[in-house]
Amino acid sequence: MDLHHRYPKAGFATRAMRPAVYAGITRRVERVQREIADMDRREWFRLHYGGERHRNRTELSEILARCKEELRGYPHYPWRTPKLGTSQTVCTHLMCCGYQHPKAEYMVAFLERQERDAFRRAVFNERAHEGDGLGRLIREYLLGNERASDDGAA
Repeated sequence: MDLHHRYPKAGFATRAMRPAVYAGITRRVERVQREIADMDRREWFRLHYGGERHRNRTELSEILARCKEELRGYPHYPWRTPKLGTSQTVCTHLMCCGYQHPKAEYMVAFLERQERDAFRRAVFNERAHEGDGLGRLIREYLLGNERASDDGAA
């Protein structure tokens, strides 16, 4: 009733609502306003989900569920990671789209499922992209080979 009288144009019901319905509504609205004001977040959603179209609430719910599932796969929000370039049409954030970096090259690694899962968890815990982890391992491997060949030549 209080919300109905304070904000008559908002269309709150005139009958009393349970406290669980409106408890913390101001805090939730402020959180959403902060999220909307975050330019990097808006850009990430536009580039990843801006082309999505829905015809009804069910399809919209499916899109939102896919987005939530994708975000669960990151150790932190991908829009907070460095950008590898500037583009109006594709995402260039390191965490989710690092493979689009101009110096990125596609490689295949042969691992057993348990090894792959362990590697993904380790990289996730480091808050890095899988490609960064592989790149670091390969650079360390190459550096070790250079040292071994230098020691053999001396």
